[in-house]
Amino acid sequence: MTICIKCYTIYQTLEINRTLLWKGINLMYCTQCGNDVENASFCNKCGTANSNNEPQPQSEAPPPPEATETPPEAVETPPEAVETPPEAAEPPPEAEEPPITIEPPPPPIEAPPPPPMQVPPPPPPVGYSPAQQPPPPPPVGYSSSQQPPPPPHGHHPHQPPPHHYGYHQPAQPGFIGDVLAKTFGFVFKKPILLWGLSILCGLMSMLAIIFSIFPLIWMPILLVLQLGMVNIFLCGYRGQNISATQLFEGFTKGKFLRNAGGMGWRALWMLIWGWVPFVNIYKYYSYRFVPYIMLADPDIPATEALKKSMRQTNGYKGKMFGTDLLLGVCVAVATIIFIFIMRIPYIGILLFVIYYLFLVLFLPLIMGILDAVYYDKISKEHPVD
Repeated sequence: MTICIKCYTIYQTLEINRTLLWKGINLMYCTQCGNDVENASFCNKCGTANSNNEPQPQSEAPPPPEATETPPEAVETPPEAVETPPEAAEPPPEAEEPPITIEPPPPPIEAPPPPPMQVPPPPPPVGYSPAQQPPPPPPVGYSSSQQPPPPPHGHHPHQPPPHHYGYHQPAQPGFIGDVLAKTFGFVFKKPILLWGLSILCGLMSMLAIIFSIFPLIWMPILLVLQLGMVNIFLCGYRGQNISATQLFEGFTKGKFLRNAGGMGWRALWMLIWGWVPFVNIYKYYSYRFVPYIMLADPDIPATEALKKSMRQTNGYKGKMFGTDLLLGVCVAVATIIFIFIMRIPYIGILLFVIYYLFLVLFLPLIMGILDAVYYDKISKEHPVD
């Protein structure tokens, strides 16, 4: 309530001030023309008496009224213009539009198929002539009686042609790889039986040396036992049955002197050539097949067996030497490795002992089978009468 009273008091004060201010303005100016009268009773310009009323603004003259009424002559329309003829009243019939037909798109133009690619025939190999072309295979249902004779080049038409026709046969393994693969493949087929027979041969050789006084007695025994072991290795590699009786077949009546003489003749020449460097290696591989030749031909003399071995090993001495060298390098590298392993306490010594026993027991066995593989392979590739 107090706020309302204060507000009303302020309003009244402002209204009084406004009234007094207006009255002061009216005393200074004319209320009609606005001339400065300076508190005079009349205006010097228009003669209007000065009053305390507020000046009224001059009102503008109203605009003249617009002519809204239309004369009757302009409003009325003659009947002739109002009336519409019946022909004009009805709208003309609309022309029927033709139906819109959507034509299907034309079929796509198919491109002609490309011509088949013609692969040119491969060029003939160097030195090929049409006369060397093999004849075509016989048709289906062709009897053997109607089969044409083989071509003059010595091969059947159903067999692969030789190399000069431009065909290549699959590569065969090398001599060294083939021999080593066959050797180790056979060793692990019958290791116990072959190892037992080789141990038996070694024990018999030691007994012959111990109980014999003169070398002329135990030397022939050792040579004949060696020949029996060669026979076991060869029969086992060729898939035949092997037994301990084959070790003593060379001691039968009528064979001991021949077998001991042939093996002794070979050992004598190897001893003679053993004093000549490099030649001893060459002669060792030249006389390597003497035991196998004596087993294959029981009637051949010892001197002739030596010559036949030299002819049969012709061209293969280097290959056999390379195979033996590779095997010897592998054994040497393995020995060096196990020597370093032996420095390990306990376990290293145990591993070296196992490796040493393996060499003592199986290395002679491997070398004996390797000789049998040499003879079987070379006798088939290079037969000698």
